[in-house]
Amino acid sequence: MVKTYRFIALLGDGRERFSDKELDQEWPTEPVVIDAYGFSDVYRYAGYVFLNEEWFTKYSKNWHVSSMEIDNLLVNLVRYAANDSQSENLVKIKAYLETPPDTLEQAIDVWKSFYDPALKRI
Repeated sequence: MVKTYRFIALLGDGRERFSDKELDQEWPTEPVVIDAYGFSDVYRYAGYVFLNEEWFTKYSKNWHVSSMEIDNLLVNLVRYAANDSQSENLVKIKAYLETPPDTLEQAIDVWKSFYDPALKRI
């Protein structure tokens, strides 16, 4: 049997809060942590998990001043999504990028909404 991986991108701090068993419910998966230094383009992500409500603070030191770095990260998440991805979070990311909020405060509210504490939406 050939094992096929669906790569699930983990964003933000808090990986230890979710067990491999919880992630394995999305079988077959290979969770890939996207760190603050960026991510590799060798993966095509089937889904996205935002590990805490303020996940964006890991990826931008200036998140409270400008959305540019986080917007660039989100653009890359869309770019590296698997063609057949059914990710609910990918749909939310695309909607955010297609119709960006008018203010930074609204953008932050949208970013926070990507977090799912029950790990039910990938």
